[in-house]
Amino acid sequence: MIREGTLLSKEAGLHTIFQGEEHDYVHCVIADKIDPDRHFECRVLDETDIAIAIGEPIALEVLKVVTERQSGVVRFDCHLIHTS
Repeated sequence: MIREGTLLSKEAGLHTIFQGEEHDYVHCVIADKIDPDRHFECRVLDETDIAIAIGEPIALEVLKVVTERQSGVVRFDCHLIHTS
């Protein structure tokens, strides 16, 4: 699954355990490309920072969808789709 949209916020230099291994990641919130009122919370794995500025388009490949039961928040664990 691919998520595309506009980068609304990012927090770089974070660390997590994903599938039993430690990974760097960037926490991002993106506005959906088709419906900008829909926002998605994403962890961009294996990146310490991303060279995309707030307000620029971003494309992510979804690896896993996680729903936090207590809050009902849906988060996407992703890889950045690098375009040249």
